[in-house]
Amino acid sequence: MDKKIEQTSMKNESTFLNSCLSLRKKMNAILKSFDGATFSVPTPCAEQSLHEARKRGLQRTLQALFRENLCIKEHLIVEGSIAWLPLWSQQALLRFEGLQIGRIGNCLLSGSISYYKTGERPQSVSTASALLHCIADSLPGWTRDDLQRLISELENSMQNDVLCLNYRRNWAQQIRSQLGAKRTCFIAAVRSAALANPALFLEQWGTLGHPWHPAYKTKIGLSKDEVIAYSPEFQPVLQVPIAAIKSAKAHVAFSDDCGNYQHWFATTFPQSWSKWEASLNQRQLDPRVWLPLPLHPYQVQHLIEQKFSAEIAAGDLLLLPDVYLPASPTMSFRTLVPEGSAQLPHMKLPVSLRLTSVQRTLSPKSAVMGPRLTRLLTTMIHRESGFGGTLDILAEDVGLHYVDSDRNDERAKHLAVLFRANPMSKCTDALFPVPVGSLFADSPLNGRPIVTDLVSLSFGDHPRGAQEFFEHYVRTVVTAALSAYLLYGIAFEAHQQNSFIMLNQQYEPTQLLVRDFGDVRAHGPTLRRTGLELELYRPGHTVFECAEPVRDKLLHAVMLCHLAELALLLSRTYNHPEADFWRILRRETESVFDRLQSRTELQRWDVERRAILENDWPAKSFMRMRLSNTSDDVHGQMPNPLKMAAL
Repeated sequence: MDKKIEQTSMKNESTFLNSCLSLRKKMNAILKSFDGATFSVPTPCAEQSLHEARKRGLQRTLQALFRENLCIKEHLIVEGSIAWLPLWSQQALLRFEGLQIGRIGNCLLSGSISYYKTGERPQSVSTASALLHCIADSLPGWTRDDLQRLISELENSMQNDVLCLNYRRNWAQQIRSQLGAKRTCFIAAVRSAALANPALFLEQWGTLGHPWHPAYKTKIGLSKDEVIAYSPEFQPVLQVPIAAIKSAKAHVAFSDDCGNYQHWFATTFPQSWSKWEASLNQRQLDPRVWLPLPLHPYQVQHLIEQKFSAEIAAGDLLLLPDVYLPASPTMSFRTLVPEGSAQLPHMKLPVSLRLTSVQRTLSPKSAVMGPRLTRLLTTMIHRESGFGGTLDILAEDVGLHYVDSDRNDERAKHLAVLFRANPMSKCTDALFPVPVGSLFADSPLNGRPIVTDLVSLSFGDHPRGAQEFFEHYVRTVVTAALSAYLLYGIAFEAHQQNSFIMLNQQYEPTQLLVRDFGDVRAHGPTLRRTGLELELYRPGHTVFECAEPVRDKLLHAVMLCHLAELALLLSRTYNHPEADFWRILRRETESVFDRLQSRTELQRWDVERRAILENDWPAKSFMRMRLSNTSDDVHGQMPNPLKMAAL
């Protein structure tokens, strides 16, 4: 179109819409040649990575906009494969090719997006930041600074994703060479290969980012070199300094309440202990009055000497540059595996960076409550035989945090460590742990989602096999998570990153293995009825007298980010109706309610059944959180997908 679209006079919304829609034939003929992004890379491989990263970022941002009602799905005007979204306040339209919005606000976009503003030439929209620029004036309640901050985060996420995708191509070639070019089943090859730590290998390959977050790869504050040096998707080996902190300035928590930290550390990490002890002796210091404290190398380089200069000057904190422990990051950026070991406990360390939504420090509450929750959950699992063997945990046995002289947790959260059991310690001839997040990654052997390996091995690589696999998977996870919630009031944050699925010898899902108790929530009245207690670090955290915040954790982490996302992946991959997977999820959830009715207090059973199976569900609003620059949860509402499954 050589001449500009004629300016339309808007008397009202209807007049504007009719005028814009009358131009549809001309609009469809315009070449989509406008690109709002500025980030570029020179090589063909890098250009392909850039294209993929833009597409992923655009899809997740578009999904967040519709899911959080910043763009209103009901305002779409759909004609065949084309959908139009009027932006009334801007006298503009967005045009989508091949847009599909699913039951939980999940978006698929098979074509392009174009922006049409009256009186201006249309623009192609190919990046998340370009999309936000287009709709900026239709986002009420936020300033231009808020929007610009979010756009910067989205650009950062995209550029980090490009780095990841570039590295991944070379890594995939190495994997094919390592496991055998003729192998097509990745999970079977990993299980049978002589890998030092299969779970860590799968975690690093499966580091894709949060499935709902528009800025899923954001790492604000890290340079490009630091992203590569510290992030799990680049397989780095970090040199973790072991500092020394005065015993009087630290608090140590054990799950058994009778541990000796020095003895535990010396027997768990004997080589590091010997180096640490020798370093103190060399400085003519008595090791008996000090405790070894691992530090994330980022913290040492950027924060410790500045933030804790007074403690260093006073001789309460000692940095030992000659003592370090090699370790590799898991799917969680700040959780490290010492020596890449399949047996040594993982170390969860504070990193004073904002990754996706929040700063990834480690609060004294987490360092204390991890061992206390381990004790409680171990008792529950033992009492219930793991709810038929469907549930197990990765214990957080030891936590240490700095005790600030003013009891200032805001400072102490930058100097702490939590030791957690290694998932490979749960591996047996009968059970094999697979990180759930890795199931969503493409196989380096055949390019399909890794979950299809499990479907193929256990039930057959076809739509019926996918449904049977999902039925077994859901039965395992819902039995574990919903039983703990209904009977004990415990809600795990068992989303993809915090969950492992234990496979039997036939590759069938058999047990949910949960890690990370930092945001486990408990319903006080239900827990107390079981006769169990949980000593709190501080009132108002972890244990709630109202069920709603506890239930919200179950619904968001387990039902939506874990099971629902798996249902959508299987539906897409096997080209099978989404509704059938929702029916399976509803049926298995109903079954757990029916089995536990006699053991659940009558009113609670009825309230929870309606809340989970009939009422609207909470939907965490990540884009609103970032626009408001808050790490506090912001929830909207979504229609209950299980209610619709009953129709």
